Amino acid sequence: MPQLPRLTPIASQPLSVVLLTRNQAAHLEALLAAWVTFLNGLDREYELIVVDDGSTDGTGELAEKLAAGYRRIVVRRHESTRGEGAALRTALTMAHYPLLFYAIGDPHYQPTDLGKLLHKRPDPHKPDWEIDHVHILSASRGGQRMPWPWRILGQGWRIFLRVLFAHTAERAPGWLGWKRHAAALLVRILFGVRYRDVACPFRLLRRDIFARIPLQSDGPFVHVEILAKANYLGLIMGEEVPLGPGHYPPLTKAMSREEWRQLWTDAWRMIRHPEFGPAND
Repeated sequence: MPQLPRLTPIASQPLSVVLLTRNQAAHLEALLAAWVTFLNGLDREYELIVVDDGSTDGTGELAEKLAAGYRRIVVRRHESTRGEGAALRTALTMAHYPLLFYAIGDPHYQPTDLGKLLHKRPDPHKPDWEIDHVHILSASRGGQRMPWPWRILGQGWRIFLRVLFAHTAERAPGWLGWKRHAAALLVRILFGVRYRDVACPFRLLRRDIFARIPLQSDGPFVHVEILAKANYLGLIMGEEVPLGPGHYPPLTKAMSREEWRQLWTDAWRMIRHPEFGPAND
């Protein structure tokens, strides 16, 4: 395995945590309490940034009320729904700390899974942490059990690799749905990103990479945009960290026509005119 370039150690640095929320009033109090409890246990400085993206159920008002009882929670609200990318841009204008983590503010995304990213080791026999060696660590959702035709095809492929190349390929952790797998293949062809779950909104990053990666997407394509631009710039992305079953919302929800339109609009904007910040001297 090639030696990775040495990056500045960052694993123990203060942490900015961003929750992108919309219409979560029923779960918000328990959600914030769980995140604060987990973050307090890390024994490091942190800030919890909650961006409410035009909720219609009172999430924004409740978030501001709850934040008054917590010293490290900051809330920003969008008056109307602008999308996950726009909400993340808002959060980046407020984040102060070297490490940045973001996730969708949904009770299925559990705070303890952030520990898997913070404490992932590049080698189980070494004491250092993976984030010290990479720019981005992203989670992947397990999905459902693979359909039987794909299980048979996958088994045949693993046997082929084993016999011809003495290489044992890992089993796919689960089925994300044909649309998500097709999207991952398309992203790999267009942008060279080898991640399986390219749109998983559960990531730990070095905040300074956004000086070179201005976010153009307003909607959920932002998760792909970050990876595509990072790969183009030669940034180092760690292997995906699997989330356990039930640690993410069900993947069966269909996108609305408006959501599809925003997705393609953002993708086409970035493909035609990708923007990058100035390179460091």
